Formats: sequence, structure tokens, C-alpha cells
Amino acid sequence: RLESPWVQDTGLTTQIACPVRDLDPEGAGIPAKQVNLLDRTTWFALISAQEALEDAGFALAPHPDNRGSLFVDGVDPTRLGTQIGSGIGGVKTFEVSHAAWRESRSKNAVKRYSLPMLIPNAPAGQVAIRFGAKGECKAVCTACAAGTMAIGDAWRMLRRGDADVVLAGGTEGLALDHDGFALMGFDRLRTMSARNDEPQRASRPFDKLRDGFVLGEGAAVLVLEREEYAHARRARPYARVVGYASNCDAASMMQLDESGESIVALIRAALGAAAMSVSDVDHVNVHGTSTVSNDRTESLALRKVLAARYRDVTVTALKSMTGHAIGASGALETAALALSFRSGVLTPTINYDVPDPECDVNLVANRPREHRPRVALKLSYGFGGHNACLVLDAV
Repeated sequence: RLESPWVQDTGLTTQIACPVRDLDPEGAGIPAKQVNLLDRTTWFALISAQEALEDAGFALAPHPDNRGSLFVDGVDPTRLGTQIGSGIGGVKTFEVSHAAWRESRSKNAVKRYSLPMLIPNAPAGQVAIRFGAKGECKAVCTACAAGTMAIGDAWRMLRRGDADVVLAGGTEGLALDHDGFALMGFDRLRTMSARNDEPQRASRPFDKLRDGFVLGEGAAVLVLEREEYAHARRARPYARVVGYASNCDAASMMQLDESGESIVALIRAALGAAAMSVSDVDHVNVHGTSTVSNDRTESLALRKVLAARYRDVTVTALKSMTGHAIGASGALETAALALSFRSGVLTPTINYDVPDPECDVNLVANRPREHRPRVALKLSYGFGGHNACLVLDAV
């Protein structure tokens, strides 16, 4: 529960969120001089990118020509790409800087670097600078589909031969108490849960008593490599991305096309890119926002596309445990899915108490389930009708 007076005293219907607390950016590897020059959305991206590179087995050393940057040993900088998604970007910087300007009408009250801190491409640019990545650097800004689309675009880069390694994922920093503008915006849209007295049980995808999502934040960055490159350096992959597709509902700025047909077409296109069929799929990591209409539409689409197999294919919604991290959500969920391939354990959808006949899918409910996927889908959708689907398989 958020205890900030800004939240408690302004009549917000939702007074809960899932923030990242007690983060020490300097202790997590961000140079001290840069901490106050970067928005927390960028903090998250930089920390996640460094963790991902180290986990992938890359040695990092101080860059010889760029103080404060790191050199990724063994990777041609011109063949190292960056694809980082964010739904909103540096909203904290925007909020604080704009408030200072309105109150003082003096430029001296506003941080000099507020503009390059708040723009949505700041995380992508800063990750590229930090790790000397001179290949294609792009920011994907497609709301809640941004992280998944960034990973999909990285896969396309690698298939075209435009890079050997790509840092790809999503980041969002908007859930702390004083980041009230984003909370207020979603509150006005009535998309968030009002289960203020039970915050730990508020996010409940596919449950009949669901009443909206819980705002989250964070980041996940994945290291994607050309398969030959990974083999040559004896990397140990978690999973393979083998297909990707994106499309648009072109129907509503906020709601999914309730027929589910765009999602059906999306899944078929992604499987086509992977040279696979629906019969190959045995697990789906869904968008699963815990909103009434979106969960119903997503369930309908899955039943349509999976047809007679819909009760055999397991389904899970990670947002039940993490909250909805907006542009970072798809990347976080893709990372969790990749870990399922490694561990042989599917993440559950918690808080599933009352089945909803309109959300009739084979949910991994409340407890993890031992199962190693063969082929899995990762689905994400964003305001504006942006839809994205990744296809992953076992290494």
C-alpha cells in the first residue's frame, strides 16, 4: 500500500502498487557521477543490461576510450546492437522538472539535463554508451508491448545478419509513491485494481473477481546472439527465439479488439515465421493484465487459435506476481519463460480462486508446475492496438 500523502489525500481509487524499493544504483554498478543525471527508468535498464551480460559469460572491462563506459570483451562494437523498449520513459524526471518549472518559472530550478533524462530513447542510448554498442540502437515505444517488440526486433536484426549480439528488453520506472502522475493517469482510466486492503491479492488474472491490474515497474534485458556466434564461444543459452510477429488491432486506443481475431492472426504469423504450427505449442505466457475485458478477449483468442487443444496447452500470467510493469512487462515475462525452459518449472498464476467461464484456459494456477516447455508463445499487447508474439523453443 502506498503511504505517500500525495496518494492518500487526493481521492485516488487505487492506492497500491508494486514499486522497486531500496535500490542503490551506485552499488548496482552505475557510476556515482551519473546517478543524478539519469532517470530511474534508465537506472533499471543499465543495471539489467550489466547483469545480463555477466550472466551470459561476457567479461566487462573499463573502456579504453570512454571514461565511465565498459568494454564487452570479444565482441566487435559495431556488431553489438541495442533494442530497449519503454512505454513512457522518464516520467519521474518529467513530473519533478515540470513541477519545479511551474512553481518557480525559473530555469535554474530545473535540472539542466532533464530533457535527455526523460525522453523514451534515453535507456536505449545510455545502454549503448555504457557498453560501447555501436550497432543499431533503437528505442521501442509501443506501450505495454514495448519490451516484447524490442526482443522481436533484436531477433530480426540477428536473422538479417546485422549484429552478432543484441541487448534487448524493456524498462519502466513509474511506481514509487511520489511518481503520482502515472498512477493518477491509470486511475482515471479505471484500469487498476481497487483492492487496497489486500494488495498482495489484488492482481488476479483470469479470476472472476478480477478488477484491474496493479502498477509495477522494473526492467529485464536479455542477451540475444546469432546461434553460430553463441556456439563458437560455448555459451549456455536458456532458450531460442525462433519466431516473432507483430500487428495492430486498429480498433481502439485502450481496448483489445473483442473478437480476438487480431491475436489469432498474430499467433499464426509468429508460428509461420518459426516454420511451426499450432500443434507444436505446449505453453503460453500470456499478457494477462487482470482487467475484465482484456483477460476475456485473450482467453477467447487462445481458444480460437488452439481449437481442440486449448485444454492441453498450459497458460500462465506472470503479472499476478510482479504487477504490470508496462513497457518492461513483456521483457520480464520473456525472461521468466526462458528460465522455465532451463529449470523445467512453469511459473504460476497466483490469486486464482474463482474460475470465470469466460476465461476457460488451462491455467497453471496458484502453484508452480513441473514441466519443461517444448515450444512456447509470449504474448503482449499495448495501448494503441500494438500486439506482439514471440515463439521460443528449447535449446
